[in-house]
Amino acid sequence: MDNILLGPSHIKVVYMKSELEKIEKLFLSNCFSEVDSYSSKFDLFKMMGVRSKELVHSNIIACLLNPSYPHGLNYSFLNAFTKGVVGLKLMNGEAIPLSRLISATDDDIRVFRELENIDLIIEYSGSQLVLAIENKVWATEQKNQIARYQATLQARYPNYITALIFLTPDARTPETVDMNSKVPVYCMSYEQLAQLLKQVKNQANDAALHFINQLIDHIGGYMSGSSEIKELCWQLFNKHEDAYSSMVKSHAYCLERKVTEIFAEIESRIRNDSMFSKWADNLELKANNQRSKKHVITCDLDIRLKHWPEGLWVKIYKHGWFAVFPFVASQKLALVESVSKRLGVYPNKKAKAWDDKYYVSSNSNLDSERKILSNGNSISREHINVALSKLSVHIDEIESAL
Repeated sequence: MDNILLGPSHIKVVYMKSELEKIEKLFLSNCFSEVDSYSSKFDLFKMMGVRSKELVHSNIIACLLNPSYPHGLNYSFLNAFTKGVVGLKLMNGEAIPLSRLISATDDDIRVFRELENIDLIIEYSGSQLVLAIENKVWATEQKNQIARYQATLQARYPNYITALIFLTPDARTPETVDMNSKVPVYCMSYEQLAQLLKQVKNQANDAALHFINQLIDHIGGYMSGSSEIKELCWQLFNKHEDAYSSMVKSHAYCLERKVTEIFAEIESRIRNDSMFSKWADNLELKANNQRSKKHVITCDLDIRLKHWPEGLWVKIYKHGWFAVFPFVASQKLALVESVSKRLGVYPNKKAKAWDDKYYVSSNSNLDSERKILSNGNSISREHINVALSKLSVHIDEIESAL
């Protein structure tokens, strides 16, 4: 038999076919189907667009910790949470003795929201104990934030034992702790919170139990990944390592493609949707997409009406956040002075995290309210209507001031 020499192009085709077959085998596996079923579950939090809303999650936690709230848990979750502090990672100072935590169970408490800007404070008056919670779903800390809260707790409760719990999806370490403070800081993951809920959830009434199960599934599927999902992923990796690795390597490509296609759809909707038909002949759009080491891809879509003062735009963007805000660049500020005065926002407020952008809106809370998603890479087509509604509101407002 004659020897057959295979060229590089032939070897490449054989390799690609082999990789494709491995990915197809992974896709058809039972483990993949089981993992996929998790992402297909009904997610109340996703449906309401609040998967990463810290305010919503803090309100839920406050209600579940409050024994007087009509969830049927009574003191069970509060007690589990209180005693559970002993198992958390300690950042600084002396740990609260377990005996002190146990003595605080079934104590009369008060739960505060946003007291001196701290997300949650649980005040155990009978036991002279205070546990505060700083809830960070995906957001980063403000300058000296945890150190400021430690100082606030020490000043506000001089005769109490106080501690701060830093609650995040992955129990990450806070960067702004005062390591010399007498107020200890503990790290807690949402998965640990979910485990405490699992211990006591059957004591809840039917309505609350249904919601708590939704919350636990949401935490497992979106926040931290439940142990069951992790085990299924391990089985996938163990049986289909090459294909699994190929999919992981393609993750950035898939994210980039998803975001790019969604922004193309946003642009098409602005040009063609009946919501913007009255401005159709007067619209000016400017799009800019760039690959990013930090964010995979950044997308900026700037929109204006041609008769607006030069430099006045509304921006829809996906960097870290997915958000919408009206702006003028610093060098064009003088051109929008009359509009800004009619809106009552002169001198214009600088847009947070944007070096040369200033707001042109009567909404004074755009530093936070411009945000649709904290994690912009989790954008889906469900968020397009929210962005378009915000855009329409901003256009109407600017038009009213011309």
